[in-house]
Amino acid sequence: MDTKPLDIIGIIGFDGVMKNALRLHPDQEHMIYPMGNKVTIKHIASGEQSFLSGHTNLISAVCVSPCGNFVASGQINHLGFKAMVIVWDYQNRTVKSSYEIHKVRVEDICFTLDSNYLISLGGRDDGNVVIWDVRNNDAMCGSFASNEIAGNTYTITRMNTHGECFLTGGDRTLKVWRIDSKRRKVYGVNVKVGKLRRSINCIVISEKDTDAYCGTSSGDIIKARLNYRSEDEEQAESVMIGCYSKMYKGSKRVNQAKGEVECYAGGVEKLLLLKDERMIVGAGDGTVELIEIMDIDFSKTKFAKLPSTPQIKTHLVENVCGTVTSMLLYKNDFVLVGTALSEIYQIRLSDFDMRLLVTCHNSSIYSIVFPWNYSEIFATAGKNDIRLWRLETQKELLRISVPNFVCSCLCFSHDGRMIISAWNDGIVRAFTPQKGKLIFTIHNAHIKAASAVVITADGKRLISGGCDGQVRIWDIKPDVQRLVSILKEHRGPITSLCISSNNEDLVSSSTDGTCIIWDVIRCARKQVLMGNTMYMAACFSPNSIQILTCGTDRKIAYWETWDASLVREIEGSTSGSLNCIDISPDGQYFVTGSNDCIVKLWEYHTANVTHIGIGHAAIITSCKFSSNGEHVVSVSADGAIIIWKSPFIMARVKTPSIKSKSVTARTAVKPEEPEVKCDDLKLDDLGEHVAGMNQVDETAESVRTTYHGDDQLQPCTRDPAGIPSPICSCVKDKDTTSVKTLNEQNRTEEPLGECPCAKNMETKSLLNSKRSSRNPTETANSASSSQRRASLQSNKKSLLKSKISTERKSLQ
Repeated sequence: MDTKPLDIIGIIGFDGVMKNALRLHPDQEHMIYPMGNKVTIKHIASGEQSFLSGHTNLISAVCVSPCGNFVASGQINHLGFKAMVIVWDYQNRTVKSSYEIHKVRVEDICFTLDSNYLISLGGRDDGNVVIWDVRNNDAMCGSFASNEIAGNTYTITRMNTHGECFLTGGDRTLKVWRIDSKRRKVYGVNVKVGKLRRSINCIVISEKDTDAYCGTSSGDIIKARLNYRSEDEEQAESVMIGCYSKMYKGSKRVNQAKGEVECYAGGVEKLLLLKDERMIVGAGDGTVELIEIMDIDFSKTKFAKLPSTPQIKTHLVENVCGTVTSMLLYKNDFVLVGTALSEIYQIRLSDFDMRLLVTCHNSSIYSIVFPWNYSEIFATAGKNDIRLWRLETQKELLRISVPNFVCSCLCFSHDGRMIISAWNDGIVRAFTPQKGKLIFTIHNAHIKAASAVVITADGKRLISGGCDGQVRIWDIKPDVQRLVSILKEHRGPITSLCISSNNEDLVSSSTDGTCIIWDVIRCARKQVLMGNTMYMAACFSPNSIQILTCGTDRKIAYWETWDASLVREIEGSTSGSLNCIDISPDGQYFVTGSNDCIVKLWEYHTANVTHIGIGHAAIITSCKFSSNGEHVVSVSADGAIIIWKSPFIMARVKTPSIKSKSVTARTAVKPEEPEVKCDDLKLDDLGEHVAGMNQVDETAESVRTTYHGDDQLQPCTRDPAGIPSPICSCVKDKDTTSVKTLNEQNRTEEPLGECPCAKNMETKSLLNSKRSSRNPTETANSASSSQRRASLQSNKKSLLKSKISTERKSLQ
């Protein structure tokens, strides 16, 4: 059977770590940026995306020609291999030409002014500048980018009026280059900087090619005079005019006499030159400033000789909370800023008002989940945060941050009012789906990290799995989460949990080579599936008759739930282990993701691969069908989220009410249930529902909530361990005239002095400890009263004995 490619609907991702990753097309309507091994072209207004596919590894550089007809991109390759550079036809979205000349890595690329030549710069293993003839698809010439006494070259910038000239900068090197097309050579001349030694991160050139401004890793800005003359005259040598730092404010002026200067923290990463001789600076600490270099005469001052003079005056300041790696002018009114945290911001020049345009995970994603019977929203989990996304627009709706911890798994409650997550600190946390408020936490849910979590349809029982190999069943109530049972059969970390459709069976997979089917009601083991592999995932078919497993042996296995017999085993991948598997809602298809970065769609009954999705540049960690079966979403270790269009229309067939236990039953379909729509839900003011996120305005920014610990919980305002008062402030009715007294609480068989809102065990233990630690006088009084009671009881016993003895004597 011939396999077909899966169609990509959208990619949520931006490789912001790469320098100059964000590019703007000359039509001012499209953004161009890399994600993995694909180049994304995104319409700014509508959000529509198209993709350029052809690279075999991560893209390291991208640029757009001044005419707008070409896009160029370079990639990274393994040591000892050459890296590919591709020139794309922008209109047709096809490859125009490609070449492999540089070793290992392409550091930067740039088109000349007339778009006739592409200049590419190799990395530290190559160090060459190569001139590629775009029109004739031919490599014209090349040269070493820096001198022997200098370091590596990092950046290339073209001239604005001289078509065959460009600049390169790097570690202790700054050169002006000229292309001689007739002789097929390129010539480079060093800019004279005197004794100054700097590592140059970025270069911008004035509109008429008179001056060049260079941002350095030490946090100052170098200005060089290029000395270009008319075309007939020979160019004079380029020289440095000055090296500038920030102007001091207030009391800091005295530091100038000591030879101290104030520079940008993290270095100057990006510069953007405006028409009014002002500049925008992007620093390594996320600072974005609108500055102006002032003309100040320091010859008459008594200050010490400084390496850089304080002449930079700051007008406006903003911070994007991440290293600035890209900066572009958009429609002369806005600045687009890309950061190393994989976010793109839009800043208005007039008042520096900032707005988030694009965001994504900046590290590995470990889990993805859809709400039950609702396909418009999905959630992802990774390091530091949980994020909710709208499927249609790929827009972030909610971000729940738990700093310095990793969320390894998450799930929605069946009613859509709760997000349950498992974290590597061994804690299970539950949040609301609209505002991200913390509902409850289960501390020490596992000795080691919590790695998997599921919840039953009625929401009463939660099952968690940990890296300690234990499966724990919890009883979930509004006031307390009680541990019901600990299942200790596994000897390795739990990799996945899946509950059956009848909420009676549970299958757990582990790296110890076993998958165990548990009885959730009796909290006991039913069957064991064993194999010579580390199982990475296991899931039930929709009717819970069969189980699919996958693992490091690259095999997909079909198992019977009734007797744990192996029905079928097929090869899922030829090169990498299988990390995830999911079955479509109708049970006719299933999807897998593996270490070979390929998403495969299979037909369930024939076990044939029908479609293949190639787009990820890192190992695939999780994949899921949407609840309506129309989309497949996969996530990878580089933080990319790819939404694929399902090529099949999922069937909805009603199943009989009685579950068949015959091993010959193979119909894996699901009862027909209407998909939840936002309009059908009656959202009250007290509760939150995941469908309520679909009502958020497209122009609104995502809701962000940061959880720092238990200090966010609101405890009772009255100390139940304190001195008893006649009125409890926590049980006041709305009518202030009617309150409950402690005597009334005693009549309802509630402990004395206990506040009804003290619902957790910690408060109860605190109450008991406070009661036990009373003052000595009360202890003495209680002891004396107990002694009196004991003496009275002994007197009663002696009187009773004497009375019995007298009656016996009278009878005799």
